[in-house]
Amino acid sequence: MTYFPGWMLESARYYLNAAELLDAQNLLHVAMVNAAIGMEILLKSFISVPDQHEGTSGETYKLDVEALKTAHQYLQSIGKIPPKQKRDAHDLLTLFHAMPAAIRESLALNSQEHSFERYRDVFTNSRYQYESASWKFADPVLMGCCGGRWPTWLVTTRNEARRIRSCCVTSLRSKLDLRPSNRGPWPGFKSAHPRPR
Repeated sequence: MTYFPGWMLESARYYLNAAELLDAQNLLHVAMVNAAIGMEILLKSFISVPDQHEGTSGETYKLDVEALKTAHQYLQSIGKIPPKQKRDAHDLLTLFHAMPAAIRESLALNSQEHSFERYRDVFTNSRYQYESASWKFADPVLMGCCGGRWPTWLVTTRNEARRIRSCCVTSLRSKLDLRPSNRGPWPGFKSAHPRPR
């Protein structure tokens, strides 16, 4: 990974924060769905590449389809996905295997593969509790997976994303010569509320 997917990591953290708040309010099922999508976005951040506005605060990403395809085929070859089943970009186990092995190893995730397998379809099969195929219970273990090493790591990466964004804003200001003053973003702009000097 030669770039920092700050926006994705921040988004993942928001869902994980929401899951914690919902869990504290005893809304366990909704908390579990939020934890699952937070984990999905987090895993996707390791197999995504910038597709627009690279290097800016508005950078967007797309999934590395080849990594996803390779992981899907591997899981089919070992019998963890039926042969005719289509690739699912929400499947946590497929996303886990799509991550580069070196990253999984450095984050000590290999020992958690069983958790990714157990909760692989929580987001897709648990969102609509009123459907017959939906999970009818909430499992606090998924919250534990998200609550272990991830929050500390995500806080660190979120702070790094903010630092990068701050550097981008400072760089933009210097390019546009926007120092804090009464001047605005274009010549001749006059503020209705001048700042005291």
